[in-house]
Amino acid sequence: MTNEQLKTEADLIIHRAGLPELFGAYARWFIGGSYSYDLMCWRDLDVYVLDPEHDLKHCFDVSYEVTKRLAAKKARFTNNLGGKPNGLYWGIKLGDERQGAWKLDLWFLDTAAYEQHEQYSAEMRRRLRPETRSVILEIKEAYWRRREYRDTITGDLIYRAVLDQGVCSVADFELVAHD
Repeated sequence: MTNEQLKTEADLIIHRAGLPELFGAYARWFIGGSYSYDLMCWRDLDVYVLDPEHDLKHCFDVSYEVTKRLAAKKARFTNNLGGKPNGLYWGIKLGDERQGAWKLDLWFLDTAAYEQHEQYSAEMRRRLRPETRSVILEIKEAYWRRREYRDTITGDLIYRAVLDQGVCSVADFELVAHD
């Protein structure tokens, strides 16, 4: 599937889950990651919510609603307070993502972590060009189904290799990634 097709599907998921309504009680929230960079090659949404009080009950209530509305097969909570990023996390899977099911990452972050993600997203959008998007999508497409993707090979590693190190192909990336 193309980035455009995946974003169209993502918009339907966002609408079906009612994310604007559910996150409306928070001061700020945004969808970051590959959705916001136009670099989607698999069904994954990264949602960042400003929650400086780390309101555990509200986080659970909102995540429960998303889980219920999307009939998720699996939902996992992680208390990442004191970690990086500093916040509460819900991973929601609608099935096996390597088989094409959607996965949502909901991060309820303090102000510093939220602003860091917001700035990173803005910087990524500023730096990306059609040619770098094309290379990144080619590399992500080659890797996203592999076991090491999201473990030792991450989207961020791919982005940095292309944008910071001038990687121009999957073969170039493999040399950089295994150094």
